[in-house]
Amino acid sequence: MDILKIKKNNWLLEIDLNGGRIVNLIKENNKILGTYNRIDGKTGNTHVCIPNFANEGVEKLGFVFHGPFRNSEWRLINQSKSRIDIISEINGLSVTQSFEINDDFSHKILIRNVSDERKRVHIAVHNYWDTEFGWKGVFLNGHDISGGFIDNPEINLEKNNILEIPNKKVIKWQVENFRKAKLWTGVKEEGGKKTHDNKYICIEPEMEYEGFVETDRSLIEPKKCISVEQKIG
Repeated sequence: MDILKIKKNNWLLEIDLNGGRIVNLIKENNKILGTYNRIDGKTGNTHVCIPNFANEGVEKLGFVFHGPFRNSEWRLINQSKSRIDIISEINGLSVTQSFEINDDFSHKILIRNVSDERKRVHIAVHNYWDTEFGWKGVFLNGHDISGGFIDNPEINLEKNNILEIPNKKVIKWQVENFRKAKLWTGVKEEGGKKTHDNKYICIEPEMEYEGFVETDRSLIEPKKCISVEQKIG
């Protein structure tokens, strides 16, 4: 791991340049995003999914699951007491992630098509929210979404969202250019019985619906760029 850190205003942010991942996001000793040993034996923490979200495009377009950027090496281009900017370029797409802490935490993703051809692009963020007391009774915008971590639906996001996790401080979650979110947590099935991870939940903001990258609407012209952002407070 090559870890970058920001400590400011009772926030702690840790970023791993291997994969451009958020290792930890903590406010006043309250963990918001973290790193977890999953029930399937993998280690999970917050990463981008570019140019495809999940399986879409894998068979039809030759993409890899969740895109290659989550496993790529990122390069630091700026670091200050409040901000970290990192960049990675793969297959004609240049992606910059900007992490900033002031009163709130901001995570902005900018994608530029640096090639001479149109590229298909979808953007999602695989957020790993901390649920140290379990996720039964998680509410988003006043609705109990606990069942979604078993059924794994896509749900609509508002621009301003309220996330309530049992025995944790209420989270204000703002998004820009994200329309949907996927609900998920790790699961293992043995003897016909399913056991789910309960120390984290994945509420994953998506620019569009799952499968968007296979439509013509996903095309980005040469030298053009698109961006998304989430803010947590």
